[in-house]
Amino acid sequence: MLHVMTSSFPDPVRLAEALLFQSSGPVSRTMLARALGEDKDLAQILSEVARRTKELGFDLVAVGDGWMFRTAPDLAEALRAVREKPPERLPRAVLEVLLLIAARQPVTRPEIESFRDAALPQKTLTLLQEKGLIRSVGRKPIPGQPQLWATTETFLVTYGLRSLVDLDPLLDGLRGPL
Repeated sequence: MLHVMTSSFPDPVRLAEALLFQSSGPVSRTMLARALGEDKDLAQILSEVARRTKELGFDLVAVGDGWMFRTAPDLAEALRAVREKPPERLPRAVLEVLLLIAARQPVTRPEIESFRDAALPQKTLTLLQEKGLIRSVGRKPIPGQPQLWATTETFLVTYGLRSLVDLDPLLDGLRGPL
């Protein structure tokens, strides 16, 4: 016997939970509206999802241009102890370059070298690009036309940021004239 649904549309809160659960990255406002219906109050639905998942082992967090489930902060250390491979940490010099790119984007390699007062090995930019943390956003219209670098959505997700504004207190000293 076939089960016949009495409603032509599933519960929007449950549908949002399922969409967030199955996604490997942030779920954008556009994707949520497409799945739930343009006429739905996304803020109210997301608030209900957050309320329903509050006491579980994960939290609903705003990251980049969307929302995703993240491990509850109080469980992170316990999980870290049982993970087979700890997350790879970037060397300090590479993190320094990443923060400079975040603070000054779009920025060229010579500008980064000028600010750091040190040569920037190509392997540093390659590593950050391979990890999806930065991307080329074109070339600066000056002699030599150096590549311009900027951070990516993956950068925001990796570091749990809603936007670059979340980094403002940290980046203040890295901004300004070269």
